[in-house]
Amino acid sequence: MMSNSSKENTHEILQDIKKNLTRGVKDRKHAFHTPVFSNISEKEGIESRVVVLRKFDHVNMILNFHTDYRSPKTKNLKKNNKSLFVFYDHKLKIQMRIKTTSYLNHQNEVSKEMWDKTRLLSRKCYLTTKKPSSIALKPEDGIPAHLLGKEPDFDESEKGYQNFTVVENKIFEIDWLYLNITGHRRLKLIFKNTDPEYQWLIP
Repeated sequence: MMSNSSKENTHEILQDIKKNLTRGVKDRKHAFHTPVFSNISEKEGIESRVVVLRKFDHVNMILNFHTDYRSPKTKNLKKNNKSLFVFYDHKLKIQMRIKTTSYLNHQNEVSKEMWDKTRLLSRKCYLTTKKPSSIALKPEDGIPAHLLGKEPDFDESEKGYQNFTVVENKIFEIDWLYLNITGHRRLKLIFKNTDPEYQWLIP
């Protein structure tokens, strides 16, 4: 049975996790702003890439990032929506591996709300003439030539909405690791109901 002091400690850890994920959304310089996101590809196996954390719902424990609907990961997430985030902050000496279930929001209320908040320069990414990961004959980013070095106007940027997608990732497990010279600490948080289950692990 977990002692009362351990229970208090686990609660503090959860609150600290929420605080830093919230900061990761708001502060571009925070290490949690750009986690590694991994999912399963039928052809390639496990695929990982850095994404930008756009929103954290601390009540429902959901992480959001944006992507192009034409990208391979959206196709793969439709077939297998189990996914994983890895966060690491060398200053805090904290690593988190967060297991999630991913859901795609494309041309719905969720995507429209976030699209309306997206800057013109960021919308430019969704105006590429070729889909992400497609083969190119020369080094290029696929952005139309007349937009090189500048942002689109509002009307032109709206064309990118057809490719804009919000990926919602519902957290069901967090593996939290704190590295300290006096002794590492590792905690697993399992989210089934309102209150998570806690398991202390050997680091």
